[in-house]
Amino acid sequence: MKLSKILTFIAMFLFAATGAVLTSQNDTQAAKIATTVTRQGSIWLYTSDGTKITNRALSPNTEWAVGNTIYIHDSPLYQVATNEYIQYNYATLSDVQNPVQTPLIGTVTTRSHNGTITINENTGYISESPNLPEGSKWKIGKCIVNTFGEIYVEVARNTYVPAVHMVFNQILPEPTYNKWFFYQPLRDPEMNVSSYISVDDWFFY
Repeated sequence: MKLSKILTFIAMFLFAATGAVLTSQNDTQAAKIATTVTRQGSIWLYTSDGTKITNRALSPNTEWAVGNTIYIHDSPLYQVATNEYIQYNYATLSDVQNPVQTPLIGTVTTRSHNGTITINENTGYISESPNLPEGSKWKIGKCIVNTFGEIYVEVARNTYVPAVHMVFNQILPEPTYNKWFFYQPLRDPEMNVSSYISVDDWFFY
């Protein structure tokens, strides 16, 4: 083979290899991880049309690569397998393009796109301060999980945000258990005849 053809072949090979590497890097940077929340019982799966899958479920505290995000009745669902999705309020979402990056940052991302409420640790209820704006970024302090398995992250002194209202730049650390954080008897299925009421449903988000 002539030298010119050899050089051309090598150049084409390097271009193809470089393109493959770039594609792989872009795919990695776009990846997100859904970590199922610490809640009693399994996490139900749904098909893309909203049908509940009855023969499969996910365990709490497990991590799943996320494909597409779809919306059913204005509520996001994260794809974790072919035609298998989990509801957004049963997982925290992390951007893993910089898995070792510090500090831990949360970006407000809500289904209503109106920003997020905050919870006052001292009162155990919604803060009087305005909502945190959609898209705003906050350095995260402590993480708390309550009796419902809901995770809350600290964005200011004694001020917390539901983790499902944020996307994080890395996977959250193990949360500290606080049984009574944002506990409301009417949300507790053991205290009334209804089922568990999520944060968003409680505030009619």
